[in-house]
Amino acid sequence: MRENWVVSVRDGVPMFRKNEEHRQESFFSGLCLLPERLQQKLLISWAETFYQELFCRIDEEIFRPLYSDEASRPNTPVNVLLGVEILKSGYGWSDEELHEHVCFDLQTRHALGSDDLRDEVFSLRTLYNFRRRVRAYAEEHGVNLIQRAFEQVTDEQLQAVNVATGWQRMDSTQVLSNLAKASRLELLVAVLQAVHQQLPEAMKEPWAERWASYVEKRPHQVCYRIAVDEVPDHLETIGQELCAVDAALAEEAPESAVRGLVRRVLEEQYEQDGKGQVALRSKEEIGADSLQSPHDPDATYRVKGATKYPGGYVVNVSETADPENEVQLITDVQVEPNRTDDTKLMAQSLDDQAARGIAVQQITVDGGYTGPKGEAACEKHGVELRATRMRGGHNAPHHWGWQDYSWEMAEKDIPVNVTCPQGCTAAVFPGRAQDRLP
Repeated sequence: MRENWVVSVRDGVPMFRKNEEHRQESFFSGLCLLPERLQQKLLISWAETFYQELFCRIDEEIFRPLYSDEASRPNTPVNVLLGVEILKSGYGWSDEELHEHVCFDLQTRHALGSDDLRDEVFSLRTLYNFRRRVRAYAEEHGVNLIQRAFEQVTDEQLQAVNVATGWQRMDSTQVLSNLAKASRLELLVAVLQAVHQQLPEAMKEPWAERWASYVEKRPHQVCYRIAVDEVPDHLETIGQELCAVDAALAEEAPESAVRGLVRRVLEEQYEQDGKGQVALRSKEEIGADSLQSPHDPDATYRVKGATKYPGGYVVNVSETADPENEVQLITDVQVEPNRTDDTKLMAQSLDDQAARGIAVQQITVDGGYTGPKGEAACEKHGVELRATRMRGGHNAPHHWGWQDYSWEMAEKDIPVNVTCPQGCTAAVFPGRAQDRLP
């Protein structure tokens, strides 16, 4: 008889154990209790496909580093925890909806290899601890275990279904982080609060008293009571306070993450004179890669076309596209800050797929992947780049295009001066991004 799933992790890190019990049908299987007609219907539903093609393929050994090697209570099955994360994402469930489906939905339980209705169900606390361990491991070791599991399962599926990978298509999309839209003052108040929370224990109380007007309520509640004409003074005050706490952290915790946060915000938002005095930078001086929220430091700002994407990421997806395939599979996924260029994502994907032994001969993309860097990435792996359009698009009829200007070039074909059709000349300076002009 199958052992119950562990329902709590509050007593420390559990011992790793693979979940093999689902492969042996229980005498009390809910599937056996169904009428034969419903049994057959369940076995041709999505739940059986999920169980056979995904759940049974998950290599739980990938996640062994998250658990203890010492003899103790066993972990909740990794394939169950990873399976529910995939179902939650696919169906758009909340955590509470997910838990209810696992408790009461026979299809969901079948998909997760738990047909025995007497099995206990993990608590949401268990799921939260699993997420925390995965995130902590990624931060410490730079390895995304879920990405590794995706690649392992995908590689097995490609072999099992005999999908041709030579022809692929690739595209990217913008994904917003779950951040509230904040004014500059709200952002800096939120930073001050995050700094206070991360301070060493010995420093928290004195700085809490010093920052009482900023840390006792939520950022929007703090800013709500500040008059418009008082905002510049508060922005300057916060800058001075960040300088002061930076000096204190230089003595107490010079290499800490919290000091890194303080230094980043000071450099992005303020000009410093080296004597503890700061001046607020103009909005035009703030880079698109500046901090958008202390709770998601990797999220960046981007304007693409006419759309603004404040605080987000770009997701790049590669998929097989051979018309002879009976089914097409996603082969690779990247998630990066949203200012990452498409050509960099393509280069990363081709490198990753080559390392996994996936052969790519041609790839269909839009114009964002074209240009010297895109061509170099494809040439490296002998891939034919098939673009549906080129970078840059078309000029409006009433606008001058770049070809209408006269360009004075320096070494390595770098422009130094440009002259418009009416004879006005201006110097050309590098933009913030590599190989870009302002």
